[in-house]
Amino acid sequence: MAAKKKASRKKVKRKVVRKKKDPHAHLAWHKKPIYPYWPFGLLIFALILAIDQFTKKIIHSAIIPGSSVKITSWLWYSHVQNTGTIWGMLPGSNALMIAFSMFAFVALLYWEPEFKTIVEKVCFTLFMIGLWGNLLDRALIGYVVDFIDLGWWPVFNIADSAIAVGIIVYLLEQWRQSEWALRKI
Repeated sequence: MAAKKKASRKKVKRKVVRKKKDPHAHLAWHKKPIYPYWPFGLLIFALILAIDQFTKKIIHSAIIPGSSVKITSWLWYSHVQNTGTIWGMLPGSNALMIAFSMFAFVALLYWEPEFKTIVEKVCFTLFMIGLWGNLLDRALIGYVVDFIDLGWWPVFNIADSAIAVGIIVYLLEQWRQSEWALRKI
C-alpha cells in the first residue's frame, strides 16, 4: 500500500508541459499584419471619399434635382435624390438604409482579417468608401445624391462605383485563388 502512495505522489509532482498561450492571439493584426498596406489604404479611402463627396456637392449645387446636363453622347449628369436602396428601389427607406449601413460597417470590420491579400485589402477599402460615401449623404442630407447617368443603366455615383468595382475585383480574386489552389492539387 505504501508503494502505491509513493507512485501516486510521483505522478502528482510531474510537471505538465503546456504550450504558452499568445496573449495577443485574439487580435487579428497580430496574426495577419496589415502594416505595409494601411497607409496606402487610408490614402485611397480619404482620396476617393473626398472626390465622391466633392462631386456630389457640385451636382447638388449646380443642377436642379430631377434635371440633367448632357456631357457627351453617352453621358449625362442627372441630379437624382435617392431615398431608397440600390437603383432607387424601396423609396423612403432612408432610416432602414442607415441602420443597414451601420450593420455592414461592423460586419466588414469583423471580417477584415479575412481580407488577406493586397487585392482583397483594396477591395475592403473600396467597400468602406462606398459604404461611408452613401452613409454620409443619408445622415447629413437625408438622401443619396446620384448623378452619373449612362442612359442604359440606373443613375449612380462614385461611392456606388467603388462598391461595384470592389465586388467585381473581389470575386475575380477569389476565382483566381481557387484556380491557383486547384492547380496545386
